[in-house]
Amino acid sequence: MLRIALLSLLLLTHTDARAQSSLVGFDGATLAIEGTGAADLAASYLITGQHGLQLDLSVGQAQEAWLARTGGHLYLMPEQDRRYGLFIAFSDMNDAPIWAIEGGIEGVWSLRASTAGLRAGAGLARPGALDYIFAGASCRQQLTETYSLKAEASVQEFDEANLSAIGAQAKIAIEHHPRNSPLAFSAGYRIDTLTGYAPITAVFAAFSFTFAQKPLFGSTDPLAGLWSRGLVGN
Repeated sequence: MLRIALLSLLLLTHTDARAQSSLVGFDGATLAIEGTGAADLAASYLITGQHGLQLDLSVGQAQEAWLARTGGHLYLMPEQDRRYGLFIAFSDMNDAPIWAIEGGIEGVWSLRASTAGLRAGAGLARPGALDYIFAGASCRQQLTETYSLKAEASVQEFDEANLSAIGAQAKIAIEHHPRNSPLAFSAGYRIDTLTGYAPITAVFAAFSFTFAQKPLFGSTDPLAGLWSRGLVGN
């Protein structure tokens, strides 16, 4: 009996190790392009069976210049339906010495046909003395086999001598993902508000291509409302 128990334990350990090792490596990537020409690329890599790294890269226009943003998410995955950890992001404007960096904590939870995310952090932008804090939430609801609804909201506080304001952004979109296809198409509406300024609204359309699993963490820029108004670096 002892020999059988030991042999069973060894077999279970070996099987579990192989299952864990099969989870390690490239997890998936998504490339999304909007009608404005903005592009977002995200790729996720599993370091161990319970730890992962997601990398982001995005390019878009801010006023008359191009803005590049890169970021990373180091997360823990205790269960398949949840991921949480730390993130950091860096933004840089083309042909101008203007940059911003932020970091914080975040989490994503999946429940049947729904996925929800929360994040909070702080950042700074230079030149100038712009420090800020922010928080955001997102939700994705599967409506049918080929349609889903996505919503995001975020809020920021800027409390400096040259800018004391509250910013907020919200976005809602419907996404169509054909069966057995890596492509997805979406259309939606977003609004951007900032204390003392007129709201900025837009209707948008985008398509995306996903290879393997879609990375779960978002890469919303907390300075989006300031970039669009030319208020960063003043």
